[in-house]
Amino acid sequence: MSVIYARNFATGTQNYLNLTVNDYLRPISISNNWNRIRVGMLCALGTVSELAFPIRGCSLGLGVSNGINNSLSLQAPNHFFGFTTPAPPSTTTANFVYNAGSAGNSYFSTTSVFSFVKYAAGTLTTGAVGALTLLLPSNTTQGGALARRGILIVDINKSAPVTGNITQGITCGAVAHMALDITTADLYTALEWYTTSPVIQGTALTTLALGNSLAFNEVTNGILDTVCLYWSHFTVPLQLYEIAVYRVG
Repeated sequence: MSVIYARNFATGTQNYLNLTVNDYLRPISISNNWNRIRVGMLCALGTVSELAFPIRGCSLGLGVSNGINNSLSLQAPNHFFGFTTPAPPSTTTANFVYNAGSAGNSYFSTTSVFSFVKYAAGTLTTGAVGALTLLLPSNTTQGGALARRGILIVDINKSAPVTGNITQGITCGAVAHMALDITTADLYTALEWYTTSPVIQGTALTTLALGNSLAFNEVTNGILDTVCLYWSHFTVPLQLYEIAVYRVG
């Protein structure tokens, strides 16, 4: 179930969407009129528990799909490209490990297997598989912790407008960012900073460069015109504060 709440930050009050075993899909205003886009979000994991428990058995996915009826929550969408942890959510789940952080600014990390994936006509194809240390802040303010938002960006690049190959990359926060609040301005800066790893509030984000080619065909499988975010955990929500798309070309 998705519910809208509000939270106070140093930059002011911001509404957010609380996702539990749910997804967020929104059509892109430019439809599929792009060769390369970067989809980024500000988020946190909605647990105030400081008992050092991991978040077990969850799946996270971010990418683009054909319309609002082709979410990863279907586990066999007609057309989807993006990043998932684990690899993919239809076959396995990941654990996010609690980290105490500095000055009470706790966060969760996962080095579980990740993958760049595609679904075409409901058939899964898995691309590069490896260990990415994905870090997301908790929403605690206990012990003087700062109200924080984390960052995750997936970079999707077509070799041609409607059929060819897609390469993908990822950008996320480093350990130092877990004690910082990533703002809307930071997100926009990171989205537009794509030639090297973006430097946000004095520290470089963690980036995996474009790679991992997978064939795509929008004529056969439908156009990739919708942002798709999926989170599978029930008791610990994903708090979505902002999501944006930057067209590189």
